[in-house]
Amino acid sequence: QWSFKLSYYNEYKSYLRMADKAQTVSDHEIHIKYEDQEKINQFARYNSKLLEIKDDLEGKNKQLQNLNDASQDIEELELSEDSFPFQLGEVFVEMSAEQTQEMLATYKQKIHDDVKALQDKASGLENLMKELKSDLYSKFGSAINLEYD
Repeated sequence: QWSFKLSYYNEYKSYLRMADKAQTVSDHEIHIKYEDQEKINQFARYNSKLLEIKDDLEGKNKQLQNLNDASQDIEELELSEDSFPFQLGEVFVEMSAEQTQEMLATYKQKIHDDVKALQDKASGLENLMKELKSDLYSKFGSAINLEYD
């Protein structure tokens, strides 16, 4: 009779331990407040905007490389050609080598300014993202992944 009660008692204790473990797991469930969800959404918007800016920067760098190539080609051909066709919009205009170089320099400066503005904007977004990231990681730890590619 005692062995039956002892066995029943051990099963009951085992059940309680399992219930405690289940309670421990449910205590670690993540409850996200509205403000936290807004921060996560803001981070996602910043990340999307940052990717767009990086694509724009890549395009601007290609344009800059094309202008540099054109400038080198004009320097090489300057002695053999009197005028060069220069595309303005959809129209080609004949210009001297000096005028063409001036136009290219103007376009290069504009693209340099655009690149600088995009880099500043990207830097600002990255700083905002770092702030959100540190705040969210402090609340959620490893339960959240905010690494951007």
